[in-house]
Amino acid sequence: MNLSMPEITLQPRIDKAIAPQPAEGQSLSEVPLRVKGFLAFAAVVIYAVLLTTFTFNKKAELVDEFEHLQDLYKVEDGLRQVDATAFHIVMAVFMNPKTDDKKEAIRRFQENFELLKRKNAELVAHYPVAGVNLAGLEQAVVRAAEHPSADGLSQMNAELLKVKIEITQHIDESTREQKATAESFHMLWDSAALASLLFGLIGLLLLGAIIGLFFTRLTTDLHTLKARALGIIKGERNTFTPVTRNDEVGELMQAVNQMATALDERERELVITRQKFFHREKMAAVGALAAGVAHEIGNPIAAMSGVLQEMVDEQGAGQSQLAGGNKLTVLQTQIQRLSAITREISGFAAPQPMERQLLDLNGLVRTTSGLMGYDKRMSRVSLRLNLDSQLPAIYGVADQLTQVIMNLLINAADALSSRAEGMREIALRSELSGDQVCFTVTDNGGGMDQETLNRAFEAFYTTKSKGTGLGLSLCYSIITGHGGTIEIDSAPNQGTRVRIFLPVPTDDGSDNL
Repeated sequence: MNLSMPEITLQPRIDKAIAPQPAEGQSLSEVPLRVKGFLAFAAVVIYAVLLTTFTFNKKAELVDEFEHLQDLYKVEDGLRQVDATAFHIVMAVFMNPKTDDKKEAIRRFQENFELLKRKNAELVAHYPVAGVNLAGLEQAVVRAAEHPSADGLSQMNAELLKVKIEITQHIDESTREQKATAESFHMLWDSAALASLLFGLIGLLLLGAIIGLFFTRLTTDLHTLKARALGIIKGERNTFTPVTRNDEVGELMQAVNQMATALDERERELVITRQKFFHREKMAAVGALAAGVAHEIGNPIAAMSGVLQEMVDEQGAGQSQLAGGNKLTVLQTQIQRLSAITREISGFAAPQPMERQLLDLNGLVRTTSGLMGYDKRMSRVSLRLNLDSQLPAIYGVADQLTQVIMNLLINAADALSSRAEGMREIALRSELSGDQVCFTVTDNGGGMDQETLNRAFEAFYTTKSKGTGLGLSLCYSIITGHGGTIEIDSAPNQGTRVRIFLPVPTDDGSDNL
């Protein structure tokens, strides 16, 4: 069985601020910083891929235009070679307009025509659409060869001129297409360069904006955490940093809030511990002083009592007058009262063990209420005791339970200050409730509103002008440390009832803790 001093616990603060929780649903603020880094890297990679794809597409378009322009140049070169061959034939015909040997003229024409066909065939082999139609000229050559005559030569010359005109038209058309393709190439080049530049600038601006917003918010949150940490150092622990993100910084915010709460609770526990220690020291000092006073006045009271008893005995033998006898009786009564007070002080001043032991709760209530009767606040209060004579013993620390009873009586007496004299009542009651002992303190004072009732056990909260706010908090700590509970029922102008429940030791000797 553990009889050591109960561990100190504090009543949770009723109005404690709760750190805001992130809203449901995913958002960018809920993504961890590492994931944000991966997302940023992925965005840069995607941007680079898009930019590269765009660049290669533009490059492909430019290459197509360039190759088309090269093809046009080659077509023009082939057409000019065909044109040169046709021009050679024309010059040969016009330089010998009066040749008498028609067969020889047609033979030379055929030789040049074969060269023309070969050049045209080479052009058609590479660029089928660029070829010249030589069918008419070829038919004229065949007819002239079969029937050499001046008309045949004239027909060949006429067809040759048509071919020459067609070649010139092809060359002019190729030149126009070259010019249009060159202009298209330059326009495509300019648009690709401009688009790439804009693409790059927009990407840099977006990346810079994202990085700027990210670090701006991160810096703001870190400054907030820094200010909160400095506030905690200064003792400002009742405010909480709003948790606006769910990443590592948000976890740090929650950790700072938890640290502030933990420090606040530890400080409160330390204050309670100090109050208990100060109470023990004060009670020890008061006890030592009371013991000395009781000792100093005890001997004179004993001597006076002995002399008085002798005088009373002599009066009984008929040696004193009746009036004197009445005075002696009054004097004897007051001396006995002084002796009783001395005994109460001596009992109260006796050192109490700090280990738990079996206690008579009714005895503690009687002793404490008797001593509190000497307090001026209790001088005009009607104190009624209704204690169960069959109440079982409990395990506890007498000094701590005495402090609880004193605090409750002081609170009840303070609550009666607004009542008229003659109407101030405090009732103390003890009874067995199931497997627990119930001790009740009831007053008919001003009572408490709901807000005050909700914060009654909160450390440092008080409605008294000179109070410390530790009375009920200390009571809560002591009672819960004894394995019990404490309840308050109160309403404005209807008084207050405080009930304490303490466990009854079981048959095996344990204290149910």
